[in-house]
Amino acid sequence: MISEFNSKIIKSLCLLVFLQACAYFNTFYNAEEHYSIAEEIRIQNLGSSIPARAIQEYGKAIEKSDKVLTEYGDSDYVKDAMLLKGKSHFFRREYDSAKEVFLSLKDSEEILFINESKYWLALCKWKDFKPQPAINDLKNLLVDIDSSDLQSRIYLALGEIYLENEDSENAFYYLNIGAESSKDRFTREQIYFQIAELSYEKEIYEQALDSYQKVLNNSISINRIRESNLKIIQTYRLLGDIEQSKNRIERLLLNEDFSSIKSDLRLELVKIELDQGNIDFSIESLDRIAQDYPNTKVAIEAYYILSQLYLESPNLDFEKANFFMNEAMRQNANSSHKVLISNKRESVATLIKLDKILKEKEDVEKTIIMYRMGEILAFDLGNLNDSTTYFEDIFNNSKQSANFPSATFALYSIYNTQNDSREKQYRQLILDSYPDSDFAKFIINDQNLSTSHRPSEMLLEAESLWSENSEKSLKVYRDILNIDSSTESSNIAAYFLGYYYDYELSDTDSAIVYYEWLVNNHPNSKQGDLAQKRLESLNAQ
Repeated sequence: MISEFNSKIIKSLCLLVFLQACAYFNTFYNAEEHYSIAEEIRIQNLGSSIPARAIQEYGKAIEKSDKVLTEYGDSDYVKDAMLLKGKSHFFRREYDSAKEVFLSLKDSEEILFINESKYWLALCKWKDFKPQPAINDLKNLLVDIDSSDLQSRIYLALGEIYLENEDSENAFYYLNIGAESSKDRFTREQIYFQIAELSYEKEIYEQALDSYQKVLNNSISINRIRESNLKIIQTYRLLGDIEQSKNRIERLLLNEDFSSIKSDLRLELVKIELDQGNIDFSIESLDRIAQDYPNTKVAIEAYYILSQLYLESPNLDFEKANFFMNEAMRQNANSSHKVLISNKRESVATLIKLDKILKEKEDVEKTIIMYRMGEILAFDLGNLNDSTTYFEDIFNNSKQSANFPSATFALYSIYNTQNDSREKQYRQLILDSYPDSDFAKFIINDQNLSTSHRPSEMLLEAESLWSENSEKSLKVYRDILNIDSSTESSNIAAYFLGYYYDYELSDTDSAIVYYEWLVNNHPNSKQGDLAQKRLESLNAQ
């Protein structure tokens, strides 16, 4: 018989054990709660930077996980707490800390945690700018696992890494496998979005439409739903299906769930009008949008478009272009369009001065002024059509001018770039009349001005693509750096990429790569100076 005293001791011990179990369970439960809150916020905001509140909640998840590990090191929840802690560090972009946790978890005897640690360690390698080792590790892991959930996540990761490294063939392959195999709604949504974005970039618009619709069918992120709807509207516009694009815009404008992107929707309507040639109506609408949504990215883009419209016929007006550029720069918001404008403002200011001289002074060598204006329009601002007016004037009326050969070569270059048959007459004239010139040597060596060879032309292509196909534009910016590290074009491209990752994506690690490239390669340039100042600010945070 158990004495009453012993019975009380046993009951007390049981109660103590129970309370201890409750304590570590509650602590881990709290860690999970904070992690779940962070994940919900992150998922709801897919397509933008991780909100500060999510970062805070991940931090609390780390704190509670640490408490489990330090105070309840023998509990059943230790490995779960370690995994939770590692993932929280990862999403806070604390990759070294995450790696340390996952390396410890890798020594576990449980295959579930071993495989999870291998997966997350591979992702850490990717984020540490080691894509190929990450790919190798993920492929090796695929061989060893039978978890469909983990397989789908691996396919998604492989697709994203290949996508980032501009291997679209492999990206499509793994993303499609992942989409077919995934049973998880969130994973499917991520995969379909990546397929849609890649299809859009490659201008496979029908596939893009199908994939964006699948995103809508699977997504729980309101940001991702809004973003995909915008992309569907843009895709229909690019396909020339104006009715579908307009109908979707009108429906979404009436839906309160999309009130936060009303400005974007109105801007899309204007772009449709521009595509249809309704310039005067579009100018009025753009000005209204900018006035209605001050200090926003949309206002900046509206002013940017207005400035471009006044840099093209029939509205060619350097003063007005300059005015709207200045209005854009005055907006209290960060936007990549500001970087585009900053690259062009000096050129427009020069055009204003030259145009004034051309109109007011009789005793200047006008061919010099006209050539310079044509050069700025064509090769600084990308307005090839209007630039030819200046070059053609020199060609037709000033054959004895010192600028005649340069104007002729400029006309050859422009028409050659446009695959216009008119390039032949200018090409032949240069070869016949100036056989020993650098212009002739350029032509003989078959070094054309295609965007695949000249950084300056590539820069213009990237800028023109930005509003319609940002992913394709980013690829061109990166391509410039791959072939060129010495020209002003590479400065501009590197700073644009740094600014984009910094302010648009809040991807500090990637931004720093481009800022440091500028500081190391062009420390005395305008862009290098800006990059240095931003690096100092980031390092002080």
